[in-house]
Order: sequence, then C-alpha cells, then structure tokens
Amino acid sequence: MQQNQKLEIIDLSSSPNDDITYLAASFNSLSSTINNLLGIFQKFVSKDVVAKAYNEHQIRLEGKRRNLTILFSDIKSFTYRTETLGNDIIDLLNVHYDRVIHAVHENRGVIGSIIGDAILAIYGTASSKKKSFEAVESAWNITRLTAQLREKMILRRTEIEKERTLTEAEDRVFKAVLIDVGVGIDGGNVFYGNIGSDEHMTNTVIGDNVNSASRLEGLTRIYHLPVICSEYVKNEVEKFSDKYTFYEIDTVQVKGKTEGKKIFFPVSLEEGEPELKTKFGLFETALSAYYSGDWNSARKSFKDCGLEAAQVFLERMGRLNAPDGWMGIWTMTTK
Repeated sequence: MQQNQKLEIIDLSSSPNDDITYLAASFNSLSSTINNLLGIFQKFVSKDVVAKAYNEHQIRLEGKRRNLTILFSDIKSFTYRTETLGNDIIDLLNVHYDRVIHAVHENRGVIGSIIGDAILAIYGTASSKKKSFEAVESAWNITRLTAQLREKMILRRTEIEKERTLTEAEDRVFKAVLIDVGVGIDGGNVFYGNIGSDEHMTNTVIGDNVNSASRLEGLTRIYHLPVICSEYVKNEVEKFSDKYTFYEIDTVQVKGKTEGKKIFFPVSLEEGEPELKTKFGLFETALSAYYSGDWNSARKSFKDCGLEAAQVFLERMGRLNAPDGWMGIWTMTTK
C-alpha cells in the first residue's frame, strides 16, 4: 500500500483473534471511510483534481494554460419550465443531468461546472489528441438522450389520454418536462486550474474559447440546430476521423467580439438523413451567393433548400440588396 499510495482492505479471514488482528480490523474501517470520502469528493470535482490531492496531500491555487476543447450545453426555455414546475424542476434536472454527465464521462470529458440549467464540460485534460472528436460525440449523445427522454414523456401522455383528457394545468406540466437542449463547442488555449482562496477554491477553466462555446450554444436557438461548433473543432476532428461532415452555417461576429467567426453544424455520416446532403448542397450555394453580395440569388437558393436555418437569412436580407462595404460577416446583437 505504501508503494502504491492507495489504501486497501487487509484480508483477515484466516487471522487469529488477537490484538494485531483487532488493530488490522480498525485499519480496514479507517480505509473504507477514507475511500468513501474520496468517492464523495470525486462527485464534486474532476478525477484529476482528486488524484492530485490524494497523491500530494494538498490542493494549491495553481493552474496553467492548456489546449482544451470546451462543450457548453443549456436547456431551452428554462424560465418557463421553472415557473411551471416550481421546486419539482430539481427532480427533472437530476434526471436530465444523470444522462448528460454519463455522456460526457464516457467520452473522457470532465465536468467543469453545472450552472442551473447549463453544463460546462472540458475535453483534453488527460492530453487526448481526439478531444474535439470526443466533444462532438458527447454533443450528439446528449442530444439523443434528451430526445429519448422527450419520447418517454410523449408516450406517457398518450397512455393517460387513452383514459381521460389532460387538464389545462397538466398540459402545461407536460410541455414543461419536454426538455430540449442546445450544444456549443469551441476550443483552444485556456487557463485550467484552481482559483479562489485558501478557504474556498474551485477547479475551473477560463478563457475566450470558453465564452465562445457559450455563445455558440446560444446560436443554436437562432439557426434551429441542435449542435454548433467552431472551425477549430472542425479542423481538429477532421484530422482524426471522417465520421462527421461539417456544414458551414454562417460567419458571425458574436456579441463582445471584434472579428467574424465561421460556425459549423457537424452531422454524422452514419445517422444523417439521405436528403440532408441535398438540402445542405443548396444551402451552401445560397451561402456562397450571400457572402459574395448576390442576395437575389441567395434568396432563391435559401428558399429552395428547405432548411430551418435558411429562414434566418431570408429574414435578415428581406427584400434588400447587400449593404455597401459588405464583407459577408453578420454582427449579432444578442448573446
């Protein structure tokens, strides 16, 4: 145990009934208590923090810049759900997060923080070269698991309505429990470590790319897409896998930034609908015309593609021509 720096249980099945055996039994009790506390500790902070604290017997206020991928997932229309469900929202969140956290952990991500209805996950803390691929995999697993939960709720409503009609209050509750999420992913050099004071500290990730992941999640509501990622994520995934096709959605200057950024929708080749490729082919033609300032051609192709994301551009352009000095970058006025 001293060599491994890990407490274990001593086998006392064939030990004599003496003081040494009694001392060993007391040691086993202490070992179980400490291992149990470590298990509890690990539920509140990431595994690497627990391991470091265990091995070094202390936690310091320290951190360093690392190249990581950040995933941000948020529940849509959360205010409505909270107002409708009251304190019962906690039970719904626990069911949701049980699935989400599992999806993160099974792809080697760690939970950076849970902020009410949002979750921040970090990939690459174990120096994985596939961190962006693992983040995209998690994003789609989160989306699928959330959809499965909605399907169960819909099935339950169908069973109830075979016997009676839902009341108005029950109908509101039903709509409130149909959780839907958006997921944004970005990555790059960020600070990862412990901040706070000697009295209270937290393990966290800070940086421009962390804020960007949150902004990209917000854009999922505007473009009506479940997952949106940055060009950084696209380029990194394509180095290691051809499982995903990345469709360019727009070039935007999000609130608080001074430069435009290309955003992408990752689609699994295994699960993409057959007609999706055709729709996005028209969308890409429209986007090219939109960038170049040929808004008349762009409008036609956006109308023909049949994607919800195209409606954003049709409303944005209206019946106007591209403004003078058009650079193909749209400035977002909201987060």
